[in-house]
Amino acid sequence: MNLHTRRSRGVAARIAVLLAAAVAVAPAVRAADVAAGTIITNTASAQYTLGATTEIQTATAAFTVDQLVNVTVTWQNSTDVSVLAGSVQQTLLFQLTNTGNGPDSYTLSASVQPPGGSAFSPAACQIYYDTAGTGVFASGDQLYTPGSNDPALAQNASKAMLIVCNVPSTAVDLSLGEMQLLATSKTVSGTPGTVSAGGGTGGVNAIAGLTGGKSDADGLYQVHLVNFAYSKHASVTDPSGGSSAMSGSVITYTLTVTPSGSGTGNAVTVTDPVPAHTSFVAGSLLLNGAAVTPTVGDYNLTTPGAVTVKLGNLAGSAAAQVVKFQVQID
Repeated sequence: MNLHTRRSRGVAARIAVLLAAAVAVAPAVRAADVAAGTIITNTASAQYTLGATTEIQTATAAFTVDQLVNVTVTWQNSTDVSVLAGSVQQTLLFQLTNTGNGPDSYTLSASVQPPGGSAFSPAACQIYYDTAGTGVFASGDQLYTPGSNDPALAQNASKAMLIVCNVPSTAVDLSLGEMQLLATSKTVSGTPGTVSAGGGTGGVNAIAGLTGGKSDADGLYQVHLVNFAYSKHASVTDPSGGSSAMSGSVITYTLTVTPSGSGTGNAVTVTDPVPAHTSFVAGSLLLNGAAVTPTVGDYNLTTPGAVTVKLGNLAGSAAAQVVKFQVQID
């Protein structure tokens, strides 16, 4: 072996070491952000001269990005969904997001969860696509049927899903009903790191990510009821200042409406017919001690022959409302 040959082989060996080192220290890639099936290549080159000749050698490393399977389910309602005992088709809103790096599809399931404390079990629950985009159950929303129309999502894509349930008529005020939406990847699921060889998009390996290829979130209903207790009292004042019921005597009626509970009753209205053989005393209609305006209360306008008082929306925590009016015996 001549000197020229030994020197050439020595240079080539050193270049091979440099090329290997260049590949080894190449920056790491975040596979979760790169689409599955992407081919990543890295080519290093080295140049040297032998006499008057310039030589260039290259070395290339290439690999295909595997599919990392992750999914996230989140509950979208800002607070517990207020419901009434006995109400039907009450909605919890969820978002399903493909947080992996390739297209995926999912099986979904809804289950009742025990929230603790005073609780009820939502009934007749079904999963719907929020087709109408309203965030609540509406006509046109598509019923989800496992195995038939499982949601399919591209990388980073999301779908709004609804759990729609009935509330038992026995549910008590402030009781909670909790539902869980579970999504499981149809590509691979299990302990993080579980591999499905060739199971990913385009035949790459599919690997269960940190979510294990599944995710769940819980949503809450809360019952808010309001009740009203009504009482009525009558007192009589006769023309001589006594309490005998006779012609000319004045009857003062006092109606008390007392709300209770955590809910709100809307458009609460009190109606009281003026008895036969009596006449309404003009200007006697009071609400909580104050004369009412025509928009709040009247006699014989809203309801013929009766006193009508509109109390508006009353929360269960509101104070008792007192309506008074007088009639005179004919």
